[in-house]
Amino acid sequence: MDVFDANSLVIERAKALRAENSRMRELAWAYVEQSRALARQLAAVRNQPSRPLRMMGDLTEIE
Repeated sequence: MDVFDANSLVIERAKALRAENSRMRELAWAYVEQSRALARQLAAVRNQPSRPLRMMGDLTEIE
């Protein structure tokens, strides 16, 4: 393998790594957006007025 072939391999590897990096950035951004959406949903649930659980009756009435 001469210097030209070795250089070509390095360039191809660099291109592949750049493409993979781009895909990983897109995936990371999708996770950020998903996390933000889940945080908004959680905030909405937490901001709902709390309602006491309905009782099924007075347990002291059991015979």
